[in-house]
Amino acid sequence: MIIKQAKARKIFNFLGQEIIEIEIKGDNGNIGIGSCDLDLNENSEVKSFPKKVDEIVENFNNQIGRQLINININDFNDFEKIERAFRIFDVTKDLSDIGGNVVISTEYAILRALSPNGNVAKFLNPNKDKFPTVIINIVGGGKHSFGKGLDFQEFLIIPKTTDISKSIEAAVEIDKRMGEEISKRDKEFNKRRNFYSALSPDMLNIEILSILNKVSKNVSKEKNIEISLGLDVAANNLWNGRKYEYKKFSKMESKRNLSREEQIEFMNKLIKDYNLNYIEDPLEENDFEGFKELNNGSRIIAGDDLISTKLERLKDNENKINAVIIKPYKMGSLIKIKELIDYCLKNNIMPIFSNSSGMSNDNIISHLAVGWELPMVKIGLIGGEKMNRLNELIKIKESL
Repeated sequence: MIIKQAKARKIFNFLGQEIIEIEIKGDNGNIGIGSCDLDLNENSEVKSFPKKVDEIVENFNNQIGRQLINININDFNDFEKIERAFRIFDVTKDLSDIGGNVVISTEYAILRALSPNGNVAKFLNPNKDKFPTVIINIVGGGKHSFGKGLDFQEFLIIPKTTDISKSIEAAVEIDKRMGEEISKRDKEFNKRRNFYSALSPDMLNIEILSILNKVSKNVSKEKNIEISLGLDVAANNLWNGRKYEYKKFSKMESKRNLSREEQIEFMNKLIKDYNLNYIEDPLEENDFEGFKELNNGSRIIAGDDLISTKLERLKDNENKINAVIIKPYKMGSLIKIKELIDYCLKNNIMPIFSNSSGMSNDNIISHLAVGWELPMVKIGLIGGEKMNRLNELIKIKESL
């Protein structure tokens, strides 16, 4: 495919923040559109938007987009041509002149224009025979709930099936029942949700785990589908530099500070008591040895803040974890993302795609997860942008 037209426009993500959308037209008659999630924390190798979005749109339409015209792209390896074209305008390591979101959004759009009927997953891997399971966020706390309520950031379920329709159906039922059960105990709850659209009660962490465990087991039996539990502790938000500060620890002691050793012991206890199959960021981002201590069983110990989608950081600590959260927008290059995934798969580390806290409506992350054969993908549930990505997995499954 030869690129015949490339243009940018300003759109808005689910939080109403300005982001960029790229539209690519090829000589094959296809039009591809792409936008990517926004990194609200900017804890990435690249800058998302180093300038105002209006300036970036103008710069793309007047200069960058024209440089892309007549580039011939036939397969994923040809994306090197696209990234070289961007480097004409930005030679900084962190893309601080044009922004990583512009590059990724352009690459998304090109992938769609290249793919027959827009089926990017099939284009990337026409012979694929694997499909990811989904990790779904049901209850939220921590920063996602503005620092109110639960200490842990996400209480997760993992339906152990590649039948995505059954997974969503089970998750929706669990969400409904959790809302009902929480309402019986938290009279001011009123089905409150955080900005990630997860249920957001003001209760103890243990209480929520107990309820989620009970509800999940009941739904599991009714739907005839195995469902395990998981946690995103987001321990960075609990760490004060010396201790882990809890505000919802137990009925006897709601506020409690744990040492590093006590935190590891606490995480192991939760894993055992609730048969947790997945735990993400159980310790602060520099405690690699602590992660290694926890990584001694069959459960999934995933690093998000620990690795922050950085290949070199993963290489330096690959034996400390067995799974890593990958957020494509954090690297400003799909080629680098693919390199990171390939490294994980060759070294028995599970790569897991995840949403960001600044989601766009683009659902291509579902295609990338399937096309590159990631074993798991982490997506929320309630909310149009999240359900859009889950529903896209249903369509992809049908097309295979």
